[in-house]
Parts: sequence; structure tokens; C-alpha cells
Amino acid sequence: MDKDLNLQQTLRPGLDILANEIVISLKKRSRFKQNLEIYSPGLVIGHTDLSLLLYELARVEQQHAELGRYLYANQEAFTDVRGIEQIIRRKSPESPICNFPTKLGREAIDYYIEWIKNSCAPGTDSDTFGETVTADVNALLNIFERINLGKYVAESKFKENPEAFRKSGGNPEIITNLIVQEERENKVLEMVTRLADLYEFSREQAQTIFRWIIDTTVKVEIQYIQRRLKASETFRA
Repeated sequence: MDKDLNLQQTLRPGLDILANEIVISLKKRSRFKQNLEIYSPGLVIGHTDLSLLLYELARVEQQHAELGRYLYANQEAFTDVRGIEQIIRRKSPESPICNFPTKLGREAIDYYIEWIKNSCAPGTDSDTFGETVTADVNALLNIFERINLGKYVAESKFKENPEAFRKSGGNPEIITNLIVQEERENKVLEMVTRLADLYEFSREQAQTIFRWIIDTTVKVEIQYIQRRLKASETFRA
């Protein structure tokens, strides 16, 4: 099996590293007030149609696109990075999966902002707008990368048991039963609890957020398997 699809040696360690980065980012964000002005248009000089969050996301993602980040199948941008030329001369990476856009960026942003409204201290401190949006961008990029790794996990699981998935006929309930491993999910939540303790972040918030991340990743895995089955004639196991 492709090393990028090795569940034990490559994918799960990568997921666990991202879990660490996510908890750190959430802890950093929790230090600041809600600063809700960041998430509505009108704050950015000369760009009154954009929120500060989307403006900064676009700037960061444009830089990452120049470096080739979005050539990789486990990466998906929140903003439009089409047409941005790379600044590195190198061969484009081959994808080990049948890639597709999840189009879950808006959902992730909405969930994240709702967490801020429910969990961060009310009020505004304009002195921290820059630090706040920087923490927001880091958190969202890590969260979205972890969700998109679900496509790699789904391909790995498909290759382990292709006949069972083919027999599912694309039925989401059957696919869910094939891909969901409750023991693994519990281990992730246990790890997240330890990370929350380590970084003095709320256990409850960490578990709630990662429960949503896990459920959203499962959604991506189901979409992936369904598309994989439809494309089976041209993309063989």
C-alpha cells in the first residue's frame, strides 16, 4: 500500500499531530474576548465587503498556494486560490486518492464562530484584533486539514476491504458501519482530553469540538467512498 495511505504509520500519527495543533490554537483563541467585529464586513480598510477573518484567510491561503499547498489532496482552501502561480519549480505531486472538493469550508467557519460566541469572554478589545484573527486562521487551517485527511483514511479503509464497500451500493448507513471504529474514536477523545489538561484548555470544549470534527470527517469519508464507487471503472483498487 502507498505509504501515504498507511493507517497506522502515516495517517493516524498525522491526525494526532493535528489534534495537538488544534488544541493549542483553540487555547490561544480562548485567551481573547469574542471580538465579533472580526467576523462581519466593515473592519478592513479598503475592503468593506470582507470580514477581517476572510481577508486574512485569503492572504494566508494565497501565500500557501504559491508554495503549492493546495496541490495536495489533503488540503482544501477556504477561499478562492485558483489562478495563483507557484513560486517553486518542482513536479506536481501524484495523488494517491480520488480527490474532490468537500465544500465544507463555510460549515467549518460557522461552527467555529458559534464556538467563539458560546465559549469566549463577551466583549471587544480592539488591541487584540490582530492576535485574535491570527489564532482564528491557525485554528481553522488545522481543523480543515484534519477533516480533509478523511479522504486518505477512506481510501485506506477501502483498499483493506473493497468488496464490502462495493456491496454497500453506496448506502450511507452501510458505509458508516464499515468505516466507523468506536474504539479509535474513543482513543481520540481520550487523547484530546489529555491535551486539554496539558494546555489548560476546557476538557468539555475540547471533547465537543473534536466530536464535531470526527462526525464531519466521517461525512467526508462517506462522500469519498460514494464517489470512489462511482469512479471505480477508471480508478481501480
